[in-house]
Amino acid sequence: MISTFTPNEMTVLEEKFRLTFKTSTSKLSSKTSLLLNEEMLRKYLTEVKSKTKAANLSVAASLFVKRYSFAVLIALYSMSVLNKRIDFSVDNLSIQTFDETDLIWLPFIKFDRLSFIAAPREDRVHWRNETLAEIFANHIEVLFDSLTKVTKISKRIMWENLYTYIVWMYTNLLADKAYEHQHAMILDDFNWMTAVGEGNLFGNYFENPFLNYRGTKDSLSILDGTPHKRTTCCLSYLTESKGSFCKNCPIERKRKQV
Repeated sequence: MISTFTPNEMTVLEEKFRLTFKTSTSKLSSKTSLLLNEEMLRKYLTEVKSKTKAANLSVAASLFVKRYSFAVLIALYSMSVLNKRIDFSVDNLSIQTFDETDLIWLPFIKFDRLSFIAAPREDRVHWRNETLAEIFANHIEVLFDSLTKVTKISKRIMWENLYTYIVWMYTNLLADKAYEHQHAMILDDFNWMTAVGEGNLFGNYFENPFLNYRGTKDSLSILDGTPHKRTTCCLSYLTESKGSFCKNCPIERKRKQV
């Protein structure tokens, strides 16, 4: 059965995960489906590069993935907290920019159809696998393919960009007593998504791509509030608004060890 979100649920998604119901005419706004066209994607990333004064299109692509991660968070929050699978098809999403004066560039995510399919009372594991495949294999990996073709950016950087935001959200969910009665399911979803789930949920992968970043730590240790130490550099230091290494940048850590 397909239904819509409640007003309270939509408010949370707006306030915490940058959901919007508005459309902007900015050159930094685009339907996601248009960005699967190499020419359109190159044009869009050129706008991002100009806006953020990024060193090149690879840097712009990494920054874009960071901003687009909030679309994934909306879908994962809906899955793990609301037990709802949002319509995450490529033609249903867009990225919307309203403040063009902000060098940091903080766009919003819009869903044309804010509908969902509720989890069944039985066999939630199968439903969860379908949900994750729709998010990652059928959407994010397709977008990553386009970004890699246009900018040559490594997928390892983009997957870790996503992983960092996912860890941030699930850490906050486990720390929030308002979700205490759901903590077991939230933790199980995180563990399945980042360790147990097979590679085909994410695309044509032999194994789960998130395994590259979580190491041997158990999920509770990962979500204890300790900042994630990146294994790849997100390239943000090559934008004017940042201009310095992140605290957990592997380049900076390596420099300090020398």
